[in-house]
Amino acid sequence: MATKQTHIRSPRATGSWVFADDHHQPHLSDDLKELYSSLIDANGLHLVITLELLGGHKVFTQAPRNMLDVHHWVSHGIPSASISHLAHAIEPLSSHTLSEALGVSLRTLHRKKGADNDTLSVAQGGRTFKFAEVVAKATLVLGSREAAVQWLTSPAMGLDQQKPVDLLATPVGTQLVEELLNRIEHGVYA
Repeated sequence: MATKQTHIRSPRATGSWVFADDHHQPHLSDDLKELYSSLIDANGLHLVITLELLGGHKVFTQAPRNMLDVHHWVSHGIPSASISHLAHAIEPLSSHTLSEALGVSLRTLHRKKGADNDTLSVAQGGRTFKFAEVVAKATLVLGSREAAVQWLTSPAMGLDQQKPVDLLATPVGTQLVEELLNRIEHGVYA
């Protein structure tokens, strides 16, 4: 019997990059496994999903080989186009919610989304990367991008009924969300 696969929307125009089968086991296409082989080996699948949420090969000239390459990419200014890729990938999350999570005004968010040749500041890029990393982790833990977005926007028992996305505006709140995802991943919900 064939395993049914559910497409998780990708910001890549060339096709899907992550699938979730009936057992909620996301995986990468063979071309992306090859492109990111050193990152997958050292850091796991969530980093690859994070980079792809931000636009992948469309926004950086070569695939990062390690976390130091990722650091240089963020510290030298992630292209503003990454916000457009991220916003598209996490629909139906509203622009207002995204702007609050990234710590930028709605006006700045719209300006950055439309500025293909602009880069994000180090602070904006760091928060954008971290937000994408949380979405990637939630995607892996919950089995699909759609489930991740739903979880991020719903009150969470482990966060005193606060929505995880509302906590992503601060480093402490982000840490709380990541800790809850780790507990969910290991079957400890409370």
